[in-house]
Amino acid sequence: MFGFSKTVYGVDVGTKFLRAVRIKKGDTLSLEGYAERPLPEGVLLPSYTRENILDMKRFQDIAALTVGAAGVQRGDISLSIPDQVVKVSIVELKDRAAKRSDILKFIRWKSKRFLPYDPENAKIDYHLFGNAAMTVFVKGDVVSNYEEAFCSLSFNPRLVSTPSINLFNLFSQRFGDLKDFTFISVLEDSFAVVIVRNFVPAFYRSTEVGYADERLIQEINSSILFYISENPDAVLKKAFLFAGTGDRELLDTHLSDATGMSIVPLLISDMVTGPRGMDIETYGPAIAGALGSR
Repeated sequence: MFGFSKTVYGVDVGTKFLRAVRIKKGDTLSLEGYAERPLPEGVLLPSYTRENILDMKRFQDIAALTVGAAGVQRGDISLSIPDQVVKVSIVELKDRAAKRSDILKFIRWKSKRFLPYDPENAKIDYHLFGNAAMTVFVKGDVVSNYEEAFCSLSFNPRLVSTPSINLFNLFSQRFGDLKDFTFISVLEDSFAVVIVRNFVPAFYRSTEVGYADERLIQEINSSILFYISENPDAVLKKAFLFAGTGDRELLDTHLSDATGMSIVPLLISDMVTGPRGMDIETYGPAIAGALGSR
């Protein structure tokens, strides 16, 4: 598949668990190491306006144990941080072919209208789709808090993103030539919905409602209905679903009944081989982050 051999590392910082993976890229993708540790209450509190790690020493102790158990070596890693700590916005561009520095300058100017803090204090990344950019904003001291935690352990977080963005990018090859569809990711502590129209992401929403929350189906359906109410010409027939935990078939059925859409399951196991008996889907955000590294 890749024609060369390389090992990449990913770490997923959730609100309840910290997970790490070691993946070998070659003719196939192989999960060679993995580990998880719970994050006790009081260690981390997601926020998009202030530092998240409340107990740095305890967090680093847990992180060191997790990456060590996964066989993650010091150096470059990809870091996935909670969807709840970033703001994602679809920014329409004037000139897609402009230099990256000019695109970032334009995005900062546009974001002054909706960002709850000075965009000059934000770290910004974007992914181009047509004449729009799915843009991720993280307050500088928030992302620095995570980066410093791992830099102090001799790691270099080269790529910092979120589970939903990493998963969307990882599975983009599965969307084929569909120009209108919905992407849904469901984790223990959150879900995200991305709606694509004419090949361009037109809507994004993520919130702290996870698989175990009885409001999950209602909240996902409400997100989709809100978009449709604002865009009555939208015809959404297909949804791609990644469910990193829980009863995936049951979730598939409930979402199909609630939204009226055909649900296409997305599985990490279709792309990456792992040890027999493990639930590789649980490690989806860490794997997606690792495979997104350059």
